[in-house]
Amino acid sequence: MTTLQVLRIHIAPVGFEVDRIVVPAIDMKADRVWLITHDKRKEDEGDKFVKLIQAKLKAGRIECLQEQADRIDLFDVLRVLRTIILKEKDNSILVNVSVGSKIQAIASMMACMMFKDVANIKPYYVVPERYNSSLLKEDRQETEGVKQILPMPEYKIELPNEKLIRCLDIINQKADGNITKRELKDLAIKAGLIHVDEKRITAMRRTKEEYSDQAAYMSLNKNLIAPLRSWRFITESKIATHHIVSITEDGKRALKFLGAD
Repeated sequence: MTTLQVLRIHIAPVGFEVDRIVVPAIDMKADRVWLITHDKRKEDEGDKFVKLIQAKLKAGRIECLQEQADRIDLFDVLRVLRTIILKEKDNSILVNVSVGSKIQAIASMMACMMFKDVANIKPYYVVPERYNSSLLKEDRQETEGVKQILPMPEYKIELPNEKLIRCLDIINQKADGNITKRELKDLAIKAGLIHVDEKRITAMRRTKEEYSDQAAYMSLNKNLIAPLRSWRFITESKIATHHIVSITEDGKRALKFLGAD
């Protein structure tokens, strides 16, 4: 069943704080809060705060859901943020960029800039009332209270289009992320990523096969290879008579959070 009601969604990575997550959610009347917790629970010193956050949100009649990501892996955190944003894209999303690890905070701000065209998404920063001693007790959070909730500047980061990501995925699926340009051309045509304008074939003095092959390479270079190279997601090389297209580390990282769900 679908609903016309737009829900107020908050997203917050969990670090060593409670108030900075709970108080803004209650004050801004959130309907649902997504917590991003560390995927290695036994190594997560902040795990003890999760149940406390959940209990306080429940007392405030706010639904609480969770996703997990490696808190020190920027691209894994981005992956989870994208997953949540896609699930909540029809709602109003607020992202708390003041909590969690520094890497999680950076990822949260990046997600707000990257996925502005996907959803109504805005970042905010919570100024605490006080900071506790660095010599924390086991059950004491790093900060307490909320002094101010600040909206953060909203900018936009362009993302590669869907066809580029699909092409990148084709390359990545090959052994060692290397593929001949000929095979990539054939697979790109099969996947509908490029096409040949059949209407122009009759105007050429070459055979249909010769023109189709040439046109396909031109379309591959213009619409897929060149843009992916400009993003630094692929490189090209020549081995004997073969032209090889290879995915870069940047390309693999991009696929980690932009690839198919």
